Amino acid sequence: MEIKAKLVDLLQRAHEEEQTFFASLSDDERSATGTPEHWSVKDVAAHLAEWKARMGQRLAAARRNETPPKYDDIDQANAEIFEQYRDQSWADVLKALERAHVELVEQTRAMPESDLIDAERFPWQEGRPLWRRIVGSGYSHPVQHLAQLYIERGQRDDATRIQETAAEWLAALDDSPDWQGVTIYNLACHYALSGEKEKAIAKLGEALRLNPDLIEWSKQDSDLASIREEPAYRSLYVA
Repeated sequence: MEIKAKLVDLLQRAHEEEQTFFASLSDDERSATGTPEHWSVKDVAAHLAEWKARMGQRLAAARRNETPPKYDDIDQANAEIFEQYRDQSWADVLKALERAHVELVEQTRAMPESDLIDAERFPWQEGRPLWRRIVGSGYSHPVQHLAQLYIERGQRDDATRIQETAAEWLAALDDSPDWQGVTIYNLACHYALSGEKEKAIAKLGEALRLNPDLIEWSKQDSDLASIREEPAYRSLYVA
């Protein structure tokens, strides 16, 4: 299967996971008002909608041989997205998410296969193939937020289910050590956030062996805060 078909499949899977989660919400959960420090489910849905929309716009720019906007300050961008959508209704946010999903799928389908896999095709990608950014915005990003929402609802099994499934599907995209390391690292972060310390440390060690570039970031990643005082964690960084 070509990478484009795999990407479209993953985008559809993320969308289905979103719909499954949203269908389980009560009216109160859908209408809850969040804050900049703690987003409601509606805020998360709006956040996902906007970043998927921006990824679609990025692909459209790439097809025109234009350089898309670069968001250097992600925290500022997220704050602006929160304000942009905070007064919109649940129904309007869901419509925005649906539009963004459809557009992202269409733009992905329209990209030539070679443009998706050639790491040197777009200088603004800084040596990374475009397909990785699509996966990040359209699949990994939604899965991470959905897992956190499941954890907040006390549904840890559901959170682990979607994260472990994501790790399996993502690993099948690319067998390079750096990609495998990133995929396993994200699973380690999930285990750390859900309190499964032994699994988190084991996966983290595996990820760092595959992709040493993750070492410095892992020392400051807040997702790993719960395991940082564990002796087994500290032993990972002993030369």
